[in-house]
Amino acid sequence: MKKHTALFLSVVLVMALMLGALGIRGTAAQGQNVMVWTKFNDQNPQNAQDNWLAAMLAQYNQTGNTATNTFQPYDQINNKLNAAVLAKGEVPDVSYVDTQYLNFFLQNGTLTDLTEWVKAAPWFSDLDPKALAACTTPDGKIMCVPAHTAIMFTYYWKDLSPEPPKTTDDLLALGAKLKADNKFAFTGKLSESTSVERMYYNLILSFGGTIADENGLATWANEGTVKAVEWLRVLFGEGYAARESLAPGFDNEQPFMRGESATFLAGSWSYVYLTPLTSPKTTVYEGTPGDVDPKTAGAVGKALAGGELGLAPPISAPDGKPNSFLAASAWGIPNGAKNIEGAKDFINFQMETTRNAAYSIAYGALPAMLTAKEAPEFQTDYWKTVSQYQTEYGVNSPTFLDYNLGLTLLSDAIVKLITDPSLDIMATLQAAQDEYNASVE
Repeated sequence: MKKHTALFLSVVLVMALMLGALGIRGTAAQGQNVMVWTKFNDQNPQNAQDNWLAAMLAQYNQTGNTATNTFQPYDQINNKLNAAVLAKGEVPDVSYVDTQYLNFFLQNGTLTDLTEWVKAAPWFSDLDPKALAACTTPDGKIMCVPAHTAIMFTYYWKDLSPEPPKTTDDLLALGAKLKADNKFAFTGKLSESTSVERMYYNLILSFGGTIADENGLATWANEGTVKAVEWLRVLFGEGYAARESLAPGFDNEQPFMRGESATFLAGSWSYVYLTPLTSPKTTVYEGTPGDVDPKTAGAVGKALAGGELGLAPPISAPDGKPNSFLAASAWGIPNGAKNIEGAKDFINFQMETTRNAAYSIAYGALPAMLTAKEAPEFQTDYWKTVSQYQTEYGVNSPTFLDYNLGLTLLSDAIVKLITDPSLDIMATLQAAQDEYNASVE
C-alpha cells in the first residue's frame, strides 16, 4: 500500500503502552523465533500500519518468544507466498494474507488447514461471521484467521456536490456542471490490478455483468461489462474524471486532496493517508502525525466535523444497486512452515480484543472480533457509516483460479479501451478473457 513520508511516531508509543497493559499469553515453548511476512515495514516505518507492527513486535518479543518480520510489497505478498510454497523454498511461519486469494491458495495448496485449531480457540466465538466466512472454503474448511474487513465507498466535497451522485448518470451530469470551472466529478484508482477491486468489479456487477464463475474462469466478456466500459469512455472522454485515475501508483488521491475533484472512490483505510485536505473553499484540514482515529485529529475527521466532507456508497448503474468489494485481511500458516506452534502462538497473541482493535484502527478497517468492534474508537459516525455500507453493499470477492492474473488482465483491457476508443469493446474483452482461461485450464 502507498507509503507516505510522514512518520506516525506517536502510534508506536500509544500502541506500546496499550499492548503493555495487556497480559502476555502464549502456547508455544519459550525462546522460539517466528518468521513473519507482512506488507508492513517495521524497520523503516512510513505510516500508521508500519508503526503498529513495530510496536506490536516489540511487545511480542517480551513474551519469551520473538518474531522477525520480512516486508513484502502489498501487491506481491500473496503471489510471493504461493511461489515460495510451490518451490518448496524458505517460507514464513505465519503470513499476512488477503482473503480474496483464498481460491487461488486452495488450488495451489498454499495454506495449512486450520479448521480444528480455530474452532477450539478461545476467541472463535468472538469472530464476526462475515470475517470468518472470508477465510472459509465452500466445504467449511477454515484456512486463515481473519483480522479485519474493509470496503470501498465515496468521499465527496459538499461544496462541489451538495448531494452525492448515486448513479452513473448523476456523475456524468455533475461532470458537465463542473467542467466549466476546471473541476472534476471523479477521481480514484482505475489502473493496475487493484482497480478491479476498487471500481471495475463493483461497477460491472451493478450493470448486471459478472467477471468470474464458480469454477474460477473469467466471464467478463458480457453486456454488463460493455455497458460499464461505454460509460467510462464518456466519463474520461468528456474530461469529467481526473486523468491521474488511470496512472500507475497513487497520484489519483491528489485531485481530491486539492479540492479539485468532487468525489474520490477509496477504501475505508484511506483516511490514514488523506492529509492535508484542502476543500474547494480552500479550507485546509491537517492531520496530526500518529493519530489514526478519524474522529479526533485526522484531516478526514476534521473535514467531516467541519461539514464540508461527506461519505456515500459507490455509484451504480441507473437501474442497479451499489456494490462494495469486501476486502478481508488475515493471518495464514503456509504449508512448509517450520514452526507451526510458534505461528499459532503469534496468532493467538493478535486475537485479543484490544490488540485486534489497535491493528484495525491503524489499518483502517473494521475488526474481525465482535468485542473489538465495541471499542470506543469504532463508535464514531465514520465507522458506523462504514459498518452500515459493509452490511448493505458488501459483496464477496471474485473466484478467480489465478486471482492476480485475472485482475491484471481485466484492468489492462479496460484501461486500453478507455484510452483508445477505436478498439472494439467486446472483442478486446473476449481476447483478454480467452487469454486468462487458456492459462488456467
